[in-house]
Amino acid sequence: MRWRVVFGNIGSILTLFGFAFYVPVIPALYYYEAPFVFGFLPLNALIFLFMANFTITVGYPLQTFGKAEDFHHDEAVVIVGSLWLVLALISSMPFLLSGMLSSPIDGFFEAMSGMTTTGATVLPYPLEQHPKSVMFWRGLLQWLGGMGVIVLSVAILSKLTRGGLTLLESEAPGPSITRLKPKIMETAKILWYIYALFTLCQTIMLLAAGLSLYDSVYHSFTTMSTGGFSPYTDSVGYFGSPVQWIIIGFMLMGGINFSLHYQAFKGDIKKAISNRELQVFLSILIGASAVISIALIDTGIVASESIRHAVFQVVSLSTSTGYATTNYDRWPKLAKMIIFLLMFIGASAGSTGGGMKVIRIMLVFKNVLRSFKQFINPRRVVVVRLGDRVIDEKILTSITMFFMAYLLIFAIGALILVGLGLDMMTSISGTVSAMSNVGPALAGLGPEFNARGVPLAGRLLLSILMWIGRLEIFTAVVLFNPGLYKRKRIASIFKFRR
Repeated sequence: MRWRVVFGNIGSILTLFGFAFYVPVIPALYYYEAPFVFGFLPLNALIFLFMANFTITVGYPLQTFGKAEDFHHDEAVVIVGSLWLVLALISSMPFLLSGMLSSPIDGFFEAMSGMTTTGATVLPYPLEQHPKSVMFWRGLLQWLGGMGVIVLSVAILSKLTRGGLTLLESEAPGPSITRLKPKIMETAKILWYIYALFTLCQTIMLLAAGLSLYDSVYHSFTTMSTGGFSPYTDSVGYFGSPVQWIIIGFMLMGGINFSLHYQAFKGDIKKAISNRELQVFLSILIGASAVISIALIDTGIVASESIRHAVFQVVSLSTSTGYATTNYDRWPKLAKMIIFLLMFIGASAGSTGGGMKVIRIMLVFKNVLRSFKQFINPRRVVVVRLGDRVIDEKILTSITMFFMAYLLIFAIGALILVGLGLDMMTSISGTVSAMSNVGPALAGLGPEFNARGVPLAGRLLLSILMWIGRLEIFTAVVLFNPGLYKRKRIASIFKFRR
């Protein structure tokens, strides 16, 4: 492990990330937020200016004295895994310095929830009481974390060339990264261009629907990132039906593989629509929305309202956005069971959504079906196909391992939360919600509650589960393998690069 390379690249990204702290200075000055320093200067503006300079001051020396150069796969795993923890720690400081939160663990929870686009919160209700600048920082964190700080860095820092794909694969949600261009840096830029374009389009549409510039930008940030933070206690339920339908459309865009958006922009819409994972994903959304709508209508709720709430919550929880328009924890048991399963499944690979991903679930089912066929006829050779493509056995093994690791960590997390005194449903749904980066869950962590009711140790556990889920299990877990840090491969790496 070449630690100078690790620290050098972490320093490069920290230096870049430091400039993000300048953005919330604008709302702090615009809304002229109290308290004031020297009687006229908003304290929150000074806090963000200090954090910007502090982060750049820490990052630049690391970049200078380290080696911000190409890296091996093992080094990329350490860079990505540790960087998310470092960024969450630094991002937590505005919550603590502003006085919104007093516990460092709560600050870490809030920042990790933002960076991983989970959307769970420990801020005291009502949310409207908190400074707009610090609340805007929450939304900005989700927007940066949605497409990924690493993806942004690869798009900007030209030095990350040969190792760029490795870095993206270690960080970005989904089983793999699709090259949209021969150079990985161009691929990262295209992903961010599409992401920013959708964000701009949603902002314009929300402005046209009557929202303020602050609310439009904030909810565009947290919709496209499928994060779900809102400055309002009632979440998107604070707004009317037209705004909710606009947000449904853009949540859906965030939950679809961005390579398909790129194909559509190039004019190859037919190829994008024929994608098998997209078809299954949309089928799940339509089927779940229909069943829940019928269940709600059966309880006496007006049909139009039932359909809107059902579609909104299905899309919100399937894409791991986590917005709420109503307290779905009061819905019939069938509806809540469907919601729970949607949290597990998640969105498409290559999207900003969390969860196991639809393509993994598809391949797991296909692999199980193949096992049944081979059990009936042991001599029969059966391959797993996805469309016209035959799936390699190594990929199937990797997905099976991911599936088992996900369930194992889920079981351990739920058991610990039960041991900390939470009820069974809160523990189970809270663990799934954290690992799938959804945010709200059921029972004690439902839409009407936040994580302040969870013991402090439980909040720390949920923060770690968010981190593990965002890094797709393996990148996080492998950091605890001592063999990762051995120096046995350094000689061969140097020979290769000569």
